[in-house]
Amino acid sequence: MYIRATVKSKMLMRATDVHVFLPFHDGYPDTEVPFKTLYFLPGYSANAEEIATCLPMRQMSAKYGIAIVIPDGENSFYSDHPERATLHGRFVEEELVETTRRLFPQLSHKREDTFIGGISMGGYGAAVHGMHGHKTFSKILMLSPAIDVEQLFAVELEGMKVFSGSMMDSMLFGKKAYADSYMNPRKAIADLKEEGADIPKMYMCCGMQDPLVYDACVSFKEYLAEQDVPLEYVEGEGVHDIPYWDGQLEDCFAFLKKD
Repeated sequence: MYIRATVKSKMLMRATDVHVFLPFHDGYPDTEVPFKTLYFLPGYSANAEEIATCLPMRQMSAKYGIAIVIPDGENSFYSDHPERATLHGRFVEEELVETTRRLFPQLSHKREDTFIGGISMGGYGAAVHGMHGHKTFSKILMLSPAIDVEQLFAVELEGMKVFSGSMMDSMLFGKKAYADSYMNPRKAIADLKEEGADIPKMYMCCGMQDPLVYDACVSFKEYLAEQDVPLEYVEGEGVHDIPYWDGQLEDCFAFLKKD
């Protein structure tokens, strides 16, 4: 079942759309409630509707018995900006989960049934907020994540930078160093290890011809290995596009489904 809802957000100070797939009445045997739930974050330049219609999310939801919630990301990198009255990070970590659980009582409230994931910018946001929201999310799904924002903002294609440095400062960190930022997933992992907290299980995939994030994904994989943090990692032929992500979804949902 596919539902599109408009909700009033306190964290964003306005109305925003949420696309929801529930695993029943869709040609597969209905899933018993409560439903495991994946909160899935779109990438840069994409919105929730594009993810919901360009990828077979409805089929994955019905086949694997997992509800899917897709918010709009609005090129925010899922960062908080109180000076603009837009707290995309807190919206993802807190309000989105609370609101959808109230709207759809079929969704499980258990940590072991609640996941976060995303593509590119959304994969980065899932890593950051999945770690900070580790009491809510038990698994993190990252498809071609922009996992190292400093590296991403340094990438050049055809001799031109994809993103400007001033854009990075204004969107993410201001004057605070990235290494010490709340938005640095490596720092979030290091903090969880120091606390002895339960780090969510992670899955990451990336195309080997991806010019934007492949090097950063390999570096992040190596960092996790050094930190003795488990990661299920898959790479193969592909670039930073819908056909690659479409081909990876089946394995992604199989990872979410298993214990």
